[in-house]
Amino acid sequence: MRLLFLIVVWIATSAGAVRAQQPVQQPIVETELDSAEVVPGQYVTLRVTVLVPTWLPKPIEFPSMEGPNMRVRLPERSTGATSRTIDGEEWSGVSRNYLISPMVAGTFDIPAQDVSVTYANPGSAQALQAVLKTDPVRIRGVVPQGAEDLDPFIAANSLKLTQEVSQPTTGLLPGQSIKRTVTAQVEGVSPIVLPELMPEIRIDGIGAYPDQPSVAEKDERGLLSGNRSESVTLMAEGGAQGRVPGIELRWFNLTSGTIETATLDGFDISVEGPPASRPVPERSILLLAAAGLSALVALALLALLIRWLWPRAAATYRRRKARRLASKAWAEREMLKAIRHRDYPATLRTIDEWASRTPATDGVLVASVHGALTKVGRSIYGPAREKPSPAEWEAVHDAVKAALVSRAQSTGNGLPPLNPSRATGRR
Repeated sequence: MRLLFLIVVWIATSAGAVRAQQPVQQPIVETELDSAEVVPGQYVTLRVTVLVPTWLPKPIEFPSMEGPNMRVRLPERSTGATSRTIDGEEWSGVSRNYLISPMVAGTFDIPAQDVSVTYANPGSAQALQAVLKTDPVRIRGVVPQGAEDLDPFIAANSLKLTQEVSQPTTGLLPGQSIKRTVTAQVEGVSPIVLPELMPEIRIDGIGAYPDQPSVAEKDERGLLSGNRSESVTLMAEGGAQGRVPGIELRWFNLTSGTIETATLDGFDISVEGPPASRPVPERSILLLAAAGLSALVALALLALLIRWLWPRAAATYRRRKARRLASKAWAEREMLKAIRHRDYPATLRTIDEWASRTPATDGVLVASVHGALTKVGRSIYGPAREKPSPAEWEAVHDAVKAALVSRAQSTGNGLPPLNPSRATGRR
């Protein structure tokens, strides 16, 4: 019996030593993308799952997965517990779903991201830590066939334009005003993809004073919808007559697969009384005749010159316009204009467009700008859904200004003047 007892003790001690010598199993991370191609403005789901051999005493630190010209959302209940049997043992973990949407057509690469994991050490009170790497992901924003000429590209299940005019628009008296409000309502896409709706209004004797645009987004079980509303006040300053232009917005219907056009009619506007501007002084008949004859000769010569130069000038103009629209300077001006108007959707688009154009802006600088803009977005779309404060827009301006200064210093180029009061909408 004594010999049998010693054999049992030896076997138990040996098994414990073998278990102590076994290496601790490492956590694993899995990356899964449900589709590699998506229409710009629509979403694909990226799922990141982390599994550990024991349990998780602290929450996992997931990456943001953000990048230029992409929008990343965490849907309701995006993160949840999971478990799996691996080699006969029960592993526990957490899975997170990201909704990722390319804002424009093109290829978007999300490099491997760090995932920080703290998990229990078997047989010990001390927790272990590990930094895992997700798999790199490539997503392509693909414009449907036949919709290549849409600019801007908008794809939705439905899009409707409506307008309200506060009072009759003809027969106004100087000092009276009317207000035009235009609203675009979309389903199946976020309203931040909608462009500026209100056309520019230039009528002598009538002043146009636009309000800040309003954007409201809804998320009902993953289905996005919402509206963008813009208003302009037209002030009668003196005798005037003209027409406020209509609105036309072309978009791609995801349900029917066709291009449709949403339109709003324009309207006539008139103001009674003398014109606000000073009348042109009268001229003698002789001077008018001489001026008319000179104009006819000049027009004839100009017509001959245009006939010869037009094809060359048109080709040169198209090339220069294409270069200008593709330049970083143009993207910079559009970005500053959006910040000046405090237009969050336009600012989000133009910052990513500016950052990605050659020469590319350092990712650290872009991240600081996105960090400041995130606070503005949190005010608009957060639980409170309130108007962002001037200080939040000031922070966006300061971050952009710092990025412009740093880029200018690194390239050795002069920094174009940046008017803080215009960029933040102060007067």
